[in-house]
Amino acid sequence: MCDLSKGVREEGRAEGRAEGRAEGRAEGRAEGRVEGLSEGRIEMATDNVRSLMKEMKITLNEAIKILKIDETIRSEVEKAIKATN
Repeated sequence: MCDLSKGVREEGRAEGRAEGRAEGRAEGRAEGRVEGLSEGRIEMATDNVRSLMKEMKITLNEAIKILKIDETIRSEVEKAIKATN
């Protein structure tokens, strides 16, 4: 193989790697944002449930019902509350 075709091939590989890294970083950032928002939502709900339980002297289930905690995060909130009690 001649040096010219080797150079072209290496240049193509380098471009492909750079594009792959850029795509990977973008996907990682997007996933990180989604995870961060989800964790923040759970943390806020947990804090609200904990405060309501303390101030109104009610049970975990009563606080969750009053605050209308979304089903998608309910189990995580319950775990967090139970872990600190």
